[in-house]
Amino acid sequence: MKTILDEGVPRKIAGLLRNAGCTVDPFPNDWKGQTNGRLLRLVGSVEYSCLLTCDKNLAHQQNLVAAGSAVVVLLTHDLAALKEIIDLVAAAIGQAQIGTVGLVPSSRT
Repeated sequence: MKTILDEGVPRKIAGLLRNAGCTVDPFPNDWKGQTNGRLLRLVGSVEYSCLLTCDKNLAHQQNLVAAGSAVVVLLTHDLAALKEIIDLVAAAIGQAQIGTVGLVPSSRT
């Protein structure tokens, strides 16, 4: 599933996820400042189908099916912690389906 990072996700995670076999791009500069609803519609209207975010509320405030998007939520934005669980993040992206929300824990414990 082609994934795009949300604005608050560390950009360096894109390279780590590519190394783990994911198709992922950093947040586009021209998308900055979009509302959550508009952002999800943008994700679903272009070549992306999944948004990787740290915003725990985003998916519950929007209709993901109507937006044509899946959301994977990271429970941390700490790059060091994310490096430790990059395989879990990649697995969550791999299992994501349009209209669903996946949660990735902040650690293995």
